[in-house]
Amino acid sequence: MARRIKNFGDIEARFELVRHIGEGAQGDLYLAQDLRTDEQVAIKMQKDRGFESERSFAELARELTREGAYSHLVSEGSNRTLKLFGMGVYHGRRCIVLEYVEGVLLYDLMTKSRPIRDVATVASIIGQLCEILDEIHRKEFVHRDLKPENIMVEHSGRVRLLDLGLAVRARQGTRFGCGTIGYAPLEQLRANSDGITARADVFALGCLLLELTVMQLPYGGSRAGLMADVPVVLPADRREPVPDEFAELALSMVEVAAEKRPASVRAVFDRLRPHLPSVGADRPLKPLRPDPTEYYRTQPPPW
Repeated sequence: MARRIKNFGDIEARFELVRHIGEGAQGDLYLAQDLRTDEQVAIKMQKDRGFESERSFAELARELTREGAYSHLVSEGSNRTLKLFGMGVYHGRRCIVLEYVEGVLLYDLMTKSRPIRDVATVASIIGQLCEILDEIHRKEFVHRDLKPENIMVEHSGRVRLLDLGLAVRARQGTRFGCGTIGYAPLEQLRANSDGITARADVFALGCLLLELTVMQLPYGGSRAGLMADVPVVLPADRREPVPDEFAELALSMVEVAAEKRPASVRAVFDRLRPHLPSVGADRPLKPLRPDPTEYYRTQPPPW
């Protein structure tokens, strides 16, 4: 039975905000210090009220509360998504208190290192994300916002998924589209009475695989390109260094029709398995820092 979400009440009575560390559509992110335990936490806080109505401001608070509830359900028992410690209010702004993780965003690693030519490194990133998403999917949720800005590589090489704000129950009807253009599949970008499945996350993972290796998002990274449903063609000069297995896998993952994609992230992982580094393998010649291969070089895959 899942534990209840802790209510911290007034956040300022328990935590001291240290600095602003990020922001998203639903709130600002702060590093904070727990005044009782001296531990560092991350506090996601509803944006300060601007010109929106009182009703709209209250609706945004409910959205953050919903995110907290889903974060709680998805992160329970997991060490790969951010743990939710509780909720509270800071001067009238709704907050959720999360685990603080140190590392480097995958977005920053990619900006410095794209394209990533080392096969074991790419396989280690995608493989670890398969493990994380499998945990989420087995709990009957879909993440819906997989992108480099939501992924962190800890200094140990372990990959973490940071934001569960758009997670939704699988196959539960949705009234609105959502997600990040370029990574979200067509079935997610519009209202869907049938709901979406884990194959939506498979699509986003395929987009990430292409971005890592050929520096290109499918369908031009646009809604219009996705709706045109024109087959994805990889530039010959960028396609040549990419192993055939990677290219074929990525293209199957980003099919517009969900039923044509691999059925699960475990199916994706099985196709990546031959390219994962073995326990005790040497470090890549030009490793990323942090190095995602370290995760599999120090322990065998879980499946």
